[in-house]
Amino acid sequence: MKYVMPFLLSLGLIAFQACGGDAPSGQQSGESTGDSTSTSGVPGQYENNQLQASHNCQPGGEILEGNQFWIRERETLVVVKADSSTLDPDYGPSHRILEVYDTRDCHRLSRQELPVNVSPDFPYYIAEITYNNTSQMLAIRGFGSIYLYDLANQRLLPVLEPKFLRERYGVDAQSGMIQRLEVWENYLIGYAQDKGTFAFDLSDKQAPKAILPFGEYESEETFYPIFLLASGDGYQAILPEYDREADQFSVNPAFASPLQLNLDVPKSARNNRFLVLRQTDAAKTPQAFDLLKRKAVALPANVASQPTQAILTWLKQNG
Repeated sequence: MKYVMPFLLSLGLIAFQACGGDAPSGQQSGESTGDSTSTSGVPGQYENNQLQASHNCQPGGEILEGNQFWIRERETLVVVKADSSTLDPDYGPSHRILEVYDTRDCHRLSRQELPVNVSPDFPYYIAEITYNNTSQMLAIRGFGSIYLYDLANQRLLPVLEPKFLRERYGVDAQSGMIQRLEVWENYLIGYAQDKGTFAFDLSDKQAPKAILPFGEYESEETFYPIFLLASGDGYQAILPEYDREADQFSVNPAFASPLQLNLDVPKSARNNRFLVLRQTDAAKTPQAFDLLKRKAVALPANVASQPTQAILTWLKQNG
């Protein structure tokens, strides 16, 4: 790795001090960030399927901007905050208290203190795009670790740590800092500084597990993985990308719908820029990928009909 990203952990965060003690005061409108309107089978729904347009719960303590998330259809507010119980005499407020509220009456459902996140002054954050109705999971990111809160069962799952296909080496003290997380269907996809993309399978809520990429191309600057994620009776290929300058993260699914693939590919063929997989149909249809550009490559008919090595030669000549 040749690049060193500045440490931006605290820059741009705006903290505010809520009124009242640790219990919710119910005097101020909370922040709504949920976007689903489904009510079927969800606790807290109202007669005639009407949901609150906003809530009035106001947890006490200090909450950083973005560190509260309201799931409207579940009438549930999740907050990461600091208060006097986690105040460090040397480092100040420690944002590692996880609280969950029922926004129908602002009753606190749970409160848990997360362990110190590398240093007391390093906050935990509710990750950006991490809740959907498929997983019903909310992700909380520390410096190099992740906690998932299972909304359906109202419980915090054991800590998760990213795993990578090859050994990663730190560039500086910020290496390994988790910068982005996104729940995509039943998977959690993320990016750690200098170490690259990682993924977890959330299908088994009792035991989420890390997924290693099927292949990975390494350049002098970074790693370019391809993940094959089981979906139905086939696989979806994703080639995630994190744009550091724009601070944008893209999952980049390759197929319009999952495909049945033959995964019998030698490991020696998985660490190159170009990769060719074959479908399990009668034609053994090839699927080609450019890991450097993080995309699937459409093959001309006269190329797709050729053996794999000929396809790879064409990809190298036209990449």
